[in-house]
Amino acid sequence: MLHQSAKRVLFGAFVALLVTTPVYAVKNFKISGYGGGHQIWFEAEDFDQRDPATDQYYTVVDEAGAFGQAIQRDNGPGMIRYTFDISKAGGIGGTWYFWARQINPNNQSDYMLVEGDPGDPEIPTSPPYPGGNEAGPFLNSDDRIFEENVGSPGSWAWGLSNHEEGHTKELQNGENTMYSFDRSGNNSVF
Repeated sequence: MLHQSAKRVLFGAFVALLVTTPVYAVKNFKISGYGGGHQIWFEAEDFDQRDPATDQYYTVVDEAGAFGQAIQRDNGPGMIRYTFDISKAGGIGGTWYFWARQINPNNQSDYMLVEGDPGDPEIPTSPPYPGGNEAGPFLNSDDRIFEENVGSPGSWAWGLSNHEEGHTKELQNGENTMYSFDRSGNNSVF
């Protein structure tokens, strides 16, 4: 009888450990403290969800000069999601800035929403996603990203260095979830 009880206690302790162990969707990330700030870096292909879950709209590709692989946006009403923990970089909730290294010579843009950002609309939970400009919930430029000509085929460049449009978001302490939705055009790579 004691033997069975010990197994149950051990199993219960294991389950409690699993429940209290944090799980981060983006497992491959780097941190830095450039300029006295807190940065968390992860690769575009390390997303935790694509919807649809195929290469239909966000294709994982081999791209020369990428740090690993890359994501090519293929013009359609898709969504890609990243969940990450800013405390791993020593950061706390507040205003954070998002930028990307990309190939976007034809000024194709997307929308970015972050769960918990007070300025962001409700995040669509399933397709069809808007897939275009001025279609709710994307009714203004506050959530637009990658709105610029940058890089050229085979040549990566860093995106916007200002804090306009959707690049600046309010993050919460700890874990945050960011969503990217197609807005216009195709064949941008990030």
